[in-house]
Amino acid sequence: MKSIKKNDTARTGSKNVQSLDRALDLLEAFPKMGPELGLTSIAESLGLNKATAYRLLSTLEQRGFLERSPNDRSYRLGVRLFELGAYYQNQINVRHMALPFLAALVDDVHESSFLCIRDGDDALCIERLEADQGVKIFALRVGGRLPLHTGAAPRVLLAGLESQEVEGYIQRSGLPGFTSKSITTREDLLKDIQTTLKQGYTLSIEDITPGVAAVGAPIRDYSGKIIASISVSGLSSRFDKPRLKQLAEAVKQTAQRISRHLGYTG
Repeated sequence: MKSIKKNDTARTGSKNVQSLDRALDLLEAFPKMGPELGLTSIAESLGLNKATAYRLLSTLEQRGFLERSPNDRSYRLGVRLFELGAYYQNQINVRHMALPFLAALVDDVHESSFLCIRDGDDALCIERLEADQGVKIFALRVGGRLPLHTGAAPRVLLAGLESQEVEGYIQRSGLPGFTSKSITTREDLLKDIQTTLKQGYTLSIEDITPGVAAVGAPIRDYSGKIIASISVSGLSSRFDKPRLKQLAEAVKQTAQRISRHLGYTG
């Protein structure tokens, strides 16, 4: 087998970056020259030969970033770009939209509330509202992160991933534990995901910090995809079974209201 030299690897990497750069240039040509462009005009505008331009177009079409026009002679932007744009817009809007609902939730249950989004293998806290309980021992602060398999809001986000994404997360993370009550095995995690999806919320009982519990629920966009999560958290001594039921219902209803404002109708 022929070995790959270091400079060969660098050249391959450079070619890959160049191809990506060209693909992005191609997509950016549509707002300037579109809405529909043919192979010849794309090749000429980007300074490419037709064979290279066609390969880029075919790849982008296969991935849904471009689609053929009805006459089959030109290309236009595809639905995948709309999906990504809508997802980005929802991430921008979700904090602004959720804030009054979170405030109402805190007033109702007298526990601190949190709003999280997924960022890679972490849950990123983008909002936190304190309850007037005088206790501030929670692990998650605005701008803070937690692994997706720990806590209420993060585990809700993990439940929204496809099965292959969950398996990839398990392999990458190794499921480290924070306390003796943390989820640290694949079997327990998959069971937790099924429970979360079935009941519409998840419970976190001292799996991050001893003495602290939380309840989390999903926020969905217009397509039903989980794009964020909310939770309430407090001392586990206040989270007995009757109150857990009350908190779970309050958190679920709040998440559903926010989801409806994002276009979810399920």
